[in-house]
Amino acid sequence: MLESAIYYKDVLDYWGQRDKDYLIFALSDEEWGNVAILCRFFKLFYDVTCFSSFNYLTTKFYFRGFGRLTRSN
Repeated sequence: MLESAIYYKDVLDYWGQRDKDYLIFALSDEEWGNVAILCRFFKLFYDVTCFSSFNYLTTKFYFRGFGRLTRSN
């Protein structure tokens, strides 16, 4: 959902400028930056925790992924 919001950022900003009722939901540039950061974090978190060939998470994979999470920030 966040990826879709980033994709339509220009449209959402334009809509915010034209519709006064939508204006309270419009995001600033800083907030859009935060959305992009969250999107990257959630994508990495999903990649680390979802394994198609495994039914459970082993510590070997957990700590490898955890290292990627801590280095990405």
